[in-house]
Amino acid sequence: MGVNLETAHVFSAEIVINAINAAPLNRGLKGDDWVSDLRNVAIVEGEDIVLFDYESSGVFQIHVLLSSRGRGARECIKRALYRVFRDHAAELVFGMVPDFRRDVKMMARMVGMKSQGKRITREGICELFVLRRKKQS
Repeated sequence: MGVNLETAHVFSAEIVINAINAAPLNRGLKGDDWVSDLRNVAIVEGEDIVLFDYESSGVFQIHVLLSSRGRGARECIKRALYRVFRDHAAELVFGMVPDFRRDVKMMARMVGMKSQGKRITREGICELFVLRRKKQS
């Protein structure tokens, strides 16, 4: 299989494939197709999965498929963001959050992402959130 799978525990790509296929807002994406792209990154912690779609050099789109809630979810996302910046040369991570998902918008802000306003997409109105790599001083 292709995707960069990262976790403290050994697991099968099937976990990621099944999670993508079962996600209610997966935009018709098939798990097998996502996993077959070597540039994509999946970070798995227990039942929590954070996906980073490769968009272009240094640019990834984030998707979260979490069982955890609250502080556990926030800390999982922060660790995943840290790892994609550290280990995969990410310069920018963005997320397109459906306008009706106020909970996800709040979480994006809590992990340090900044709103760049609303956009009209095929899936409806979404809010764009962005996090850039911190400059080294």
